[in-house]
Amino acid sequence: MKGFIHEGEVDITPEQAGYRTETLEKLNALLDSLVESGRLAGASYMMSRGGRVFASRAAGRLRLTPDSPPFTTASIRRIASITKLFTAACILRLVEEGKLWLNQPVADWIPEFRERPFDKITLFHLLTHTSGLRPDPGYFLEPYPVYWRDWEFAFNEEANSGEAQDGAAGGEGGPDYRRRSPWIKSLLAGSLRHEPGAEWHYCTAGFVLLGEVIRRATGKPYEEVFQEKIFDPLGLSRTFFNVPDELKDQVCIINEWEESRLHYQVGPDDVPSTGGGIFSTLGDLHRFGLALMNMGSWDEVRILGRKTVELMRRDQFPDGIYAYHWGENTQNFHIGLGATIDRTGEPFRGTAFGHEGAGRCMMLADPEEQFVAVYFVPSNEDWLPESIINVRTMMWAGLK
Repeated sequence: MKGFIHEGEVDITPEQAGYRTETLEKLNALLDSLVESGRLAGASYMMSRGGRVFASRAAGRLRLTPDSPPFTTASIRRIASITKLFTAACILRLVEEGKLWLNQPVADWIPEFRERPFDKITLFHLLTHTSGLRPDPGYFLEPYPVYWRDWEFAFNEEANSGEAQDGAAGGEGGPDYRRRSPWIKSLLAGSLRHEPGAEWHYCTAGFVLLGEVIRRATGKPYEEVFQEKIFDPLGLSRTFFNVPDELKDQVCIINEWEESRLHYQVGPDDVPSTGGGIFSTLGDLHRFGLALMNMGSWDEVRILGRKTVELMRRDQFPDGIYAYHWGENTQNFHIGLGATIDRTGEPFRGTAFGHEGAGRCMMLADPEEQFVAVYFVPSNEDWLPESIINVRTMMWAGLK
């Protein structure tokens, strides 16, 4: 694996950015060692201060095959849950346009939520993982996790019965609603974990539902809304829900599941991929991070208002909220609106915000330091803290 190194373009030197070169050397040594040992398939990152890139580098392979081309700073990668940050931005954009409001009941858009106890769940609860809906499989370290889609079979007969159902306010209703009803009901099957707003439990299903709200509130496919509100304005030309065929050979893939996701084309009534389905690049994620760092605009293009971004990164539970958090039993957890803000014991706590993605990847923006960091560290290991925790701590340690 040694020798597969790609240096990306930069605007200024680390010294000009006020960044320690010795930190970069140590960071490169760590990532190279993880790639050479086979624990990482590849590793790439991009960092900037004041919007000017001072470090951009990649190591490793694009695919886990002997003849694989190198992993480069321009390679496309599925960004998993960083998608949630885009989804939150899209929801907040619709709030700015008067199409939604944060404390609006989800039941206003999705009729299945009109039944108790789901009628109390709001958009705010979905954005903050406090809805009480079933958290992600494995969140409670259960030995035999069950995915909510495993229950969908129980509701398919009703959807195929041809019985008309009432649409939601401003939504499509009719046949489209019937086709979506099985996955929505399977997502709601069973009781709530807790009263809405009482606890924090990581729930990708909530962001899937936000994708459904987006397409019902706009009357458009959610992919089109993301393109119109975020991707096109910021010039994110290599960011997609469905990667074009001509670019699929540029996507980093490290297992069979990722191969299947790359070639799966989402249909108009399928479950929205707004919880973790976006593909992007370091450069595109960096531009999105710059817009968030700069309070909603970059290159004279505004995707969100300043006060909206302030709300997005603000602690929504200043006194803390209980969170199991994969076994940590955290008593005082803190979260923004779709944005991670609480990193206890790390140097950027209270200044940076962003999101992590499985697979793995990270995007963080720090307005106080005018610093944006993005990195991809694809691995088939369930958890490799050296590639996530150590890397982001080292990145902030280099700031002069």
